[in-house]
Amino acid sequence: MAKPGFYAVRRGRQPGVYATWSEAEAQVKGFTGAVHKKFADRQSAEHYVNGLASSSSTTATSSLAATQAVQRPKRESPQDASKDTRPTKLAKVTASSGQARKDETRIVYCDGSSRGNGQKGAVAGIGVVWQQGVDASNLSERLPGKLQTNNRAEMYASPRSSTMMQHAVARILEEDPHPELPLTICSDSQYTISVFSQWIPSWRARNWKTSSGGPVMNKDLILYILSLIASRPSPDPNSLTSNISFRKVKAHVGIEANEEADRLANLGAFKPVTKDRDFAKEAKDMEDKVKRENKGIRRADSVEVEVEVDAGDLLTEEELRELDEQQNF
Repeated sequence: MAKPGFYAVRRGRQPGVYATWSEAEAQVKGFTGAVHKKFADRQSAEHYVNGLASSSSTTATSSLAATQAVQRPKRESPQDASKDTRPTKLAKVTASSGQARKDETRIVYCDGSSRGNGQKGAVAGIGVVWQQGVDASNLSERLPGKLQTNNRAEMYASPRSSTMMQHAVARILEEDPHPELPLTICSDSQYTISVFSQWIPSWRARNWKTSSGGPVMNKDLILYILSLIASRPSPDPNSLTSNISFRKVKAHVGIEANEEADRLANLGAFKPVTKDRDFAKEAKDMEDKVKRENKGIRRADSVEVEVEVDAGDLLTEEELRELDEQQNF
């Protein structure tokens, strides 16, 4: 049973504080640029509606069992977008528990790059740039194995188009020196953000099949990433909420860390070939480790993450269907 709470609608048909989600949903569903959050107490919800909350951006909680999409207002210009490079404090609130996250959030940027994407002889790399004094080295690596596409690189840096971005995310989670602390992963990859905000619940409901009945690309890598997230200490051991969030940023608008991640990814693509990894086995091993160590109730199939995304970057249902059916990442 969901815990009681108060639903604050800052931007919607009728801003205010609502006692039930059904009442709040009527104010935000289908409303472009809707902004809302759930709080554990009414006072915090009222402060949020009145602009008194400490959060500097609106977040959405993405449950890997059930996802709720929440928008934040679109930035007005590339100059505004470049502000993402500054240290940011975020007050995270999840739809499942209403518990506030620690407000000090570390930030990391990742990108993927490939040459000859989808063709014989294609090469791909990932780039990772840590921010805010995180004691970790930036990464410039070749995507492991033979299949080389952008998204796998970004998910292994989350590695190839689909593979690259996911590989990047995996490497971030592996290299994070302080998994007990909140971390925001920034990416300009619409694919990566969409995977973690909308697609995973649908894929799971169809037993990891696309809407056309085909297999989900990079399932092994996605499950490995989820197992890494589930293995991190939780802000609340009785909650499904992780301390990982994703932020969609704009590409090539002067965000220094994002441009550096792109440069490192391009360099990484031309590094020596590295041995492929068995992510399916690694995911199972990590899941078994979490069970042995009894790290709370979170599992790879239920852990929650938060996603921050501009309203203009959200894909329509038709676009999601087309990408899902074609796997055209």
